[in-house]
Amino acid sequence: MLFIIPLFIVVCVVAWLLRPQKDIAKPSKVAILVTAVISTVVAVAAVIFQLLHNAAGVVEVSDISNTCFIIGLSLIGAYLLTSIVFVLMHKGKIAKGIGFGTCIAIVVSIVELGLLEWLGGV
Repeated sequence: MLFIIPLFIVVCVVAWLLRPQKDIAKPSKVAILVTAVISTVVAVAAVIFQLLHNAAGVVEVSDISNTCFIIGLSLIGAYLLTSIVFVLMHKGKIAKGIGFGTCIAIVVSIVELGLLEWLGGV
């Protein structure tokens, strides 16, 4: 848990560097929305499954919510690889949008980790 705070600080700095400008292109907007929305949906599903698991009277981390968390981390890895591919294809605006969306996804994953640990009683 000690690496969470420095990771959060690094992600915030990278998000600041990759933040969208005033004249944001439509493909960049779509890239940000896709990366952020998909990761948020997976995180919300994990928290809902954990709440349902707790409602059943079992106070431990659910296997389904663990799987959703791992899927969210895998999506972050896929976003990073996709951003690298777009950089190599010289599509800088889209890569920047994917990078900013990935920063949002990482922040969502950090919050999700904290919620799942708290709800799991760890």
